[in-house]
Amino acid sequence: MYKIPSNFELDKYGLHVRLVREEDAEFIIRLRTDDKLGRYIHSTDADLEKQVQWIKDYKIREADGKEFYFIYFFENNPIGVYRMYNIHDTTYTGGSWICLPGTPFEQVIATAVILREIAFEILDFEYEDGFDGVHVDNKHVYKFNKMVGMHETGRFLDVKGEYIAMAMKKEDFEQKKPRLLKLIGYGE
Repeated sequence: MYKIPSNFELDKYGLHVRLVREEDAEFIIRLRTDDKLGRYIHSTDADLEKQVQWIKDYKIREADGKEFYFIYFFENNPIGVYRMYNIHDTTYTGGSWICLPGTPFEQVIATAVILREIAFEILDFEYEDGFDGVHVDNKHVYKFNKMVGMHETGRFLDVKGEYIAMAMKKEDFEQKKPRLLKLIGYGE
């Protein structure tokens, strides 16, 4: 079983990262119910109490090592979220990735790099399975996933249309990481 302490915090690449808490519910709703940001993800109820309850339920899964939901900050302001779920053996799924509109490209990339560093370097996962996939019309995320080392593994239909399943091995990310760090100003 994978464990991250409930007080986990990390400062890296100019960002502060910690696990989601109940007080983050309003920010998460704002991200997930934004028409543009939410068009390719599963819908979220805008009810604050329901989101707080979802986080309470999530915290049980977190304590059991079944799921980890991270929130990213720049200069004490939240900029995005990213989640690890479907955790089995040495595999996880990364998803629910959203950053505020206007977040600098370097910070968006940093959120993705940090999630995978936590997955592959701290938790020692071997494989990221993009179980939920990328919507075929979400070309930016598809292109970005390829840039971080993901490979297409198939296609499937969901309530919002056709999705592309993607996955990567730890080695795929390690191979791409130097280029990613260079893009965010931390590489050689």
